[in-house]
Amino acid sequence: MKEIFSQKFILESTQSKSPEQDLWIAVLSKAAHDAIHTSDWREALLAIAWFKSGNYNFRKVCEYAGREPEYVQRVMELPIKRREKEMERHGVRSTMRIV
Repeated sequence: MKEIFSQKFILESTQSKSPEQDLWIAVLSKAAHDAIHTSDWREALLAIAWFKSGNYNFRKVCEYAGREPEYVQRVMELPIKRREKEMERHGVRSTMRIV
């Protein structure tokens, strides 16, 4: 998932990244990994809910990472749907909501 948030996808590709921006890109990458790849169902559900929420926290992380929140949600939409189907097959039900 890290490649989704890598330099080639940054909207302001002419700007150089700061260490802080690298940190926030890593935060997005970790959340994407948790949503799509982690074996901890609870962490996956939390990450999925966070991406879907589009809440203030999500938007600020995207801003700090130099990413458009709508773009991040679009990119994550299909992998999240696949993950949710996988979780459903395993009997994992999503009752988590991020406010």
